[in-house]
Amino acid sequence: MTKLVFKNFRNNKRIIFDINDGNINKRISPTIFSELKKRNVLSITSDSILVDDGYSISDLKPVLKRHYANNGQKFSYPKSYSKAIVEITLDTNATNEDLKQSLIKLTRAFDEVNLELKDSLELRTYLRIFRQTPPPPAPKEEN
Repeated sequence: MTKLVFKNFRNNKRIIFDINDGNINKRISPTIFSELKKRNVLSITSDSILVDDGYSISDLKPVLKRHYANNGQKFSYPKSYSKAIVEITLDTNATNEDLKQSLIKLTRAFDEVNLELKDSLELRTYLRIFRQTPPPPAPKEEN
């Protein structure tokens, strides 16, 4: 699946994920952006949240709440909830299950935050494919 995502992103094609989370079916359509203001983007990986000094993914809900409720107070977070975006960074070796679990964690935390803030927030997502760069070749020994 991640290869399909990467291929579609490179060709600027729209992607829709239908995910079953227990009794709830969720439809997610990540947005493709060429330029984003860094402060509007909350970057997450399968185990980390990449904002401030970094957080464990287990802290997703409070960080996500801060991301959407910031309203320009803290510079590293969006000026407005309407500009908030969540970026999910995937390794090219990620499996379908890795992507599904990341999306389920995100949507569950988002649903809870949306209920707490009593607002009609929109979850805008961006998928970033991280390509691992192989290490450089060892230097040649001089005789």
